[in-house]
Amino acid sequence: MNKSSSSLLIDLICDRASVSSLSFGNWCDVIALSRQLGFLPFLFEKARGEKALEFLPKSVLSQLKSASLEVSQQQESIKWHLKQLSANNPQPIKSVLLKGAAYIIANKPNANYRLLSDIDLLVLKEAISDAELWLFLNGFTISVSDEYDDFYYRQWMHELPPFVNSVSGMTLDLHHNLLPLTSKRHIDSELFFEKAREVDTNLFLPCDEDLLIHSAVHLIQDSVFNRTLRDLSDQFWLLQEYTENHESTGALIVRSKELNLSNDLAKTLSLMNFIFKRCLLEGEKSLIQNELGNSFFWPLERYCYITMLTQPVTSEWRFKHYFASSILYLKSHLIKMPFGLLVKHLLVKSQKRAKMFVEQEKR
Repeated sequence: MNKSSSSLLIDLICDRASVSSLSFGNWCDVIALSRQLGFLPFLFEKARGEKALEFLPKSVLSQLKSASLEVSQQQESIKWHLKQLSANNPQPIKSVLLKGAAYIIANKPNANYRLLSDIDLLVLKEAISDAELWLFLNGFTISVSDEYDDFYYRQWMHELPPFVNSVSGMTLDLHHNLLPLTSKRHIDSELFFEKAREVDTNLFLPCDEDLLIHSAVHLIQDSVFNRTLRDLSDQFWLLQEYTENHESTGALIVRSKELNLSNDLAKTLSLMNFIFKRCLLEGEKSLIQNELGNSFFWPLERYCYITMLTQPVTSEWRFKHYFASSILYLKSHLIKMPFGLLVKHLLVKSQKRAKMFVEQEKR
């Protein structure tokens, strides 16, 4: 029986298969899905690690080389922007790197496997106004011009509207929390600074535990599902390195409880066990049982995540993919804000879209 493209890709991620085992037909399927999910750079690094680049079909190799070159150029650009931000910081404002930019600066194993859509920085809530001026002095301007969208970010979210550098086009997200202000799980962002280490003047990296926990939080609260497998893979690779260095995940579990984010970690550990066949350690089994054992909604949520983690290319989606993505989309918004506020927000956005449609029709 032929394996699906998602099964082939997952086997490559878990080292259950090598690139040399793929037929040309397999490559066509894997390349199409990897382009959609953001895994082309990973495939290049996988082939290079296996010393198999010269044996790849030319059409495959050219695409993988292009993706790898884009990663290299993007990493150089990110490092340059961070250096400029650190050097031109008159206040000075302390900031913590998050997600992809943090993986690059920390030289994490997955840093070369992914393309970034932006730089993510975390500052304290009381420093947010000064941080906005700091970014402006470094050539970044807010990309949102709509008054309601600007209000939405500033009043309810955990970040300001996206910033874009007027010269380079680099996008930067300025966070003051990991979760929206309207979320019941809103945390104290100062906790992230307590264990962070300084890598440049007033520029900090989260500790390894916090990197992993934020990766889990980002996956569980995200409302975009064409990167779900990439986000879970990030955590899988980070966790592999973490257990090699620490032998157990005890400190990680303790830290997740300190941040009140143990539920997110339990969910992603459960998903890694199913998708990647990663063996759970004793402390992880207890965490999952305590956090999810009595959850009424977790079986449905788990089904939806597994459906999206094993999705084919979008053109081959079936009813279950649309159903799962809709359930997870609604859930992600309910995490971010109370139901009444969510209904109000969706009504405003619907009215705005309807108005734009009418105006376009008149043209």
